[in-house]
Amino acid sequence: MLLVSIGMSAQTHTVTGVVTDVDHEPMVGVSIIEKGTSNGAMTDLDGKFTLKVGPNATLRISYIGYETQDVKVGNKTSVNVVLKEDNLQLDEVVVVGYGTQKKSDVTGSVSSVSADDLKGLATTDAGAALQGKAAGVQILNTSGAPGAGASIRIRGYSSNSGNLGPLLIVDGLKVDNIQYLDPSMIESMEVLKDAASAAIYGAQAGNGVVLITTKNGAVKDGQPKVIYSFKAVNQRLGKTPEIFNAKDWIRYKELSGYDMKTICEANGVNYDNPQYDTDWIGEVFEPSWSTQHSVILQDGNEKGNFFTSINYVNNDGIVVGKKDTYQRLTAQLNAEYKIYDWIRVGTNTSIERWKTKSVPHQSAYGSMLAPALLLDPLTPVYWDSTDDFTTDMMTQYEKNPSHILIAPNGKYYATSKFQNDDNGNPLLQLDRIHSNNGGFTVRGTGFVDLMPFKGFIFTSRFSYRISQSNSHNYSEPYYMNGQAKATDYSISASANNNYYYQWENFANYNNDFGKHKVGAMVGMSYTQYKSDNVSASASGTEGAEILKGTGSKFQYLDYVNSASTTTKNIGNVINM
Repeated sequence: MLLVSIGMSAQTHTVTGVVTDVDHEPMVGVSIIEKGTSNGAMTDLDGKFTLKVGPNATLRISYIGYETQDVKVGNKTSVNVVLKEDNLQLDEVVVVGYGTQKKSDVTGSVSSVSADDLKGLATTDAGAALQGKAAGVQILNTSGAPGAGASIRIRGYSSNSGNLGPLLIVDGLKVDNIQYLDPSMIESMEVLKDAASAAIYGAQAGNGVVLITTKNGAVKDGQPKVIYSFKAVNQRLGKTPEIFNAKDWIRYKELSGYDMKTICEANGVNYDNPQYDTDWIGEVFEPSWSTQHSVILQDGNEKGNFFTSINYVNNDGIVVGKKDTYQRLTAQLNAEYKIYDWIRVGTNTSIERWKTKSVPHQSAYGSMLAPALLLDPLTPVYWDSTDDFTTDMMTQYEKNPSHILIAPNGKYYATSKFQNDDNGNPLLQLDRIHSNNGGFTVRGTGFVDLMPFKGFIFTSRFSYRISQSNSHNYSEPYYMNGQAKATDYSISASANNNYYYQWENFANYNNDFGKHKVGAMVGMSYTQYKSDNVSASASGTEGAEILKGTGSKFQYLDYVNSASTTTKNIGNVINM
């Protein structure tokens, strides 16, 4: 299978509508999704919705217990839909806590997302794949940086703990994130949204629960399957900020009371026809590609099955250069085997290797995003010689030339002669900081199911999560103006090791006696967590060098010198 997905922009129009049941009663919380995208909305208390869609769009309208409908919009601006109950769907089984129930028997608020709902998505993040798929679930993307995972909020915010997100359970294992899961590996996702459905997990489920079941190797025709898929997603700014060009900026400053003709002449800028008209957004951002390769092997028979998936993601962010990247290699192995009719064993194991490089973009000082929005267009990106320097920049250059950084092209980073800000040239902020992170995580579950008689299942399950991560950061002193500057070299590194173990034993009994149904569950759970974190850093006072050499190969703690101006710090914290 070969899948190529390219993001493009097209003209949109707004569609409104009302969703009712067969009794013409408005339906609240119905999911409205533009098919083939993550664009969606939900109906309000009156069953109404509003959604911007592309040309020739098709809306997928779904609600638990009702038949899903696909409605072609075309050029329509209004769509009214009547949903009918789906009796077959109500007999489907959903995962709830430590057992399963028919949808028709679920008394709490549960949303279910199937593998079919997750097909063909551009995202490689399981959390982002929930966007618009479940009523009452909000997906937040607080950063566009490569590798930044989506945050999940269920029915708004609550403050029962320091964690605002829901409890995440994958194949019975409590996990810290689901970013490592590619949507193609997921069989189903259940979202437990209220106290009744999530009560079995206690206080940790105060923000809801997301239960994920990954795929197994069961095949309908009894033949093994090998599937290869490839995705290439073009990334760019969804909307380019509209900022002043050179002449508009001059006019804006004049309306603010400045004599711009005099100021321009004093700084060597042609008032009527400025020499520079820098588009800082264009200088900082560029289109890029995120690619994904996936290989799946699955097979099975009446005795057992296995599912193996290898997935590689390479995301080059939209910031120029190679300093905002994300790479992830994930392997998944799921297997189960029925030894006898009354005993079944299985395992679900995930191995993840990741690394990322990042740029400063969410800070008040040292950010490369803020000056891209605020720096005036009269300032060029680079200066050819020191003759172009501002007065205070020349003073600093004469005092300490190493603080005036030189760009990779051999030129000097330019700064504004018309305004002082806290960050200076955005490309300088991009180039002066070197930050990379990486890690390795193994998540696994082994289980035994005993079924001695009809309706009874006893499960013993041992799960674990072992992770190791490290980070390296190095920054140099620089000078742009009196506000945009740093006086010291700085280097730091950390290594974090985390261990989580979980042992659970529980029994479920479900049986039918004529018109009567009996169900019961009893169990116990034991968990243990330990972390061991080591960090070290060094800095130089008075702008003194802290490394024994120059270049990227020396930007590690092992090359920190022992000069009297170098300060070293080491920390070690263990939590259990």
